Amino acid sequence: MQPKAKSFRFRANAPRALFESRNCLFILAVNWLFQGMRGMDPKELGFRLLLLAAATALATALVAGLFAVRGLTALALGLAIGHTVNFLANGQLWVVLRYCPGYRREPARLARAIAGLLDDVARQDWLGEAVLLGSTVSRVETPRARADIDLRLIFPPGLDGWLRTNLYLLRLRLLAACRGLPLDVYAYEHPAVLRRFDQSEPLGIILDRERRLKRGFANRRLVWLR
Repeated sequence: MQPKAKSFRFRANAPRALFESRNCLFILAVNWLFQGMRGMDPKELGFRLLLLAAATALATALVAGLFAVRGLTALALGLAIGHTVNFLANGQLWVVLRYCPGYRREPARLARAIAGLLDDVARQDWLGEAVLLGSTVSRVETPRARADIDLRLIFPPGLDGWLRTNLYLLRLRLLAACRGLPLDVYAYEHPAVLRRFDQSEPLGIILDRERRLKRGFANRRLVWLR
């Protein structure tokens, strides 16, 4: 079955798409370049850029030491390597590969992965709010072979909340990359950001410790997943 086209926007919440593509390699290249940064909250984007800077610095030093390359050439190679490592370890490779014709995941395995993910998120006692989005909310036990897992977290306040959330995102993405899971996960500063998604779809509540989601989305169908 031909996968659906991927829409590209200047911003993740832009009302209109600039263009669409069904070319798997093109979609992969665009996502390697931007790595989902257009849709990131500033708190997540800042951490991602810090990781990229650290990976680039390390890769540049290795290139310079191993191949005796200096100056802008070493920096360009270091940036390309660091960017690629960041994409593979902290990107959403399997979400992108869903747009390739040969992609498929066994639904039962995907259902087990979703159940494990929900349990993992619910165990984070420092985290106050987490939701599942999209059609998977109504099909957590019977996901489609091309389904992805749209997970969204809300940053707890303070520097500690910023650091713990970003490290948790890094862990979730790295595990998903190793396990071949199409995990689409981001974190936002406030639950109101969730209003930019389709309000006709159910909102799967994993965590809502202060009931902000219940109060803020009283007119939307809420599904309590934990």
